[in-house]
Amino acid sequence: MLQVVPYMPGTPIYRDGVLSHLYYCLKKENKVALTFCGEEKNHDSFVAYFDRLKTLQVLCRVADNKDLKPVGFSWVDLPRGVDGARACQCGEAFFGGVTRTRDARDLCKLALAYALEELRIDVLHGVQVVSNIAARNFSLRLGFKEVAIVPKWHYIDGELHDARVVMLKKEDFMPGFLRWKEAQDSTAASENPMEISQ
Repeated sequence: MLQVVPYMPGTPIYRDGVLSHLYYCLKKENKVALTFCGEEKNHDSFVAYFDRLKTLQVLCRVADNKDLKPVGFSWVDLPRGVDGARACQCGEAFFGGVTRTRDARDLCKLALAYALEELRIDVLHGVQVVSNIAARNFSLRLGFKEVAIVPKWHYIDGELHDARVVMLKKEDFMPGFLRWKEAQDSTAASENPMEISQ
């Protein structure tokens, strides 16, 4: 089972050390700079950034005993607009061998739906390094559309690199997501009839 848990007071993931755990999982796999388009955040700046942001979602696998095992995280930043016309920038990262699995795609679908519905976002933008083909392919499979290439945008290792901008509209994403979620719920009900009926 999978679960997306907002990092906020009152949730089971809001506990001491979670942000540090996420950072060191990324660092162990040399993914800090990759996650932040070349910016090699240190531990303190990572923790301060997400503590200030208040939009972090921890992406988890749920063990049989119901324990949450973080396997990634997602976030939104740089909001503009108002309800009904709000855009944000988004990002996500995975670790622990989850990156190229179905769980990563499914967790991202849940995280995107949470951002679009619960945070009242109408348009999400992602900004990637052009050379990160894996990120491009992953975002396109989720429904993002490539909308621009910005020359010389990211500063990485002493050089400027081109950026790819991708966009996802709520009106395009949610109908397919709801069909997918209904199919997932139906499958879960048929596999665990006693759990659903309780």
